[in-house]
Amino acid sequence: MRRTLLVIALVSALGSLALRPWSAEASTASASHTATCALSSYTLSGSFNRLGGTANFSLSATGSLCVGTSSSVVVNLGFTSVGSWSCDAGAAFGTGLITANNGPNQFVNASLVNVGGEYVVEVHALNGTLAGGQFTTLPIQCDLGQTQTTVGGTGTITFSA
Repeated sequence: MRRTLLVIALVSALGSLALRPWSAEASTASASHTATCALSSYTLSGSFNRLGGTANFSLSATGSLCVGTSSSVVVNLGFTSVGSWSCDAGAAFGTGLITANNGPNQFVNASLVNVGGEYVVEVHALNGTLAGGQFTTLPIQCDLGQTQTTVGGTGTITFSA
């Protein structure tokens, strides 16, 4: 129940971020690519296990089937955990790039929360780039006690870049 409430709170917070009116600055020509995309694939690469500990890992995602001014997006982020990270729980901060198919690379900061294998990511930059998304995975190998070096799955991302 507590996990469900946390996920609902995080999704609500990201939803309000994604659905709020963007400032005039964010709608200028340098930030005119906006869409909601299905993440057709994403991969977390690192060393994940059930017991947790500090971790460094990367997130690579490709979004397609977009509704908006862009038809696809590529996200590449590197993360460092805040405290303990396992296949089922943790929080991390990172940096990297988000690139709409019809726009330039945008350098961004990112936050990632993992609750039971359900990830919520928020991406933001000073120039108006903003993104939020949710994706899920079933880290079965990790849950069985084995170290897992990649975790993948599907989800959605909404962005303005």
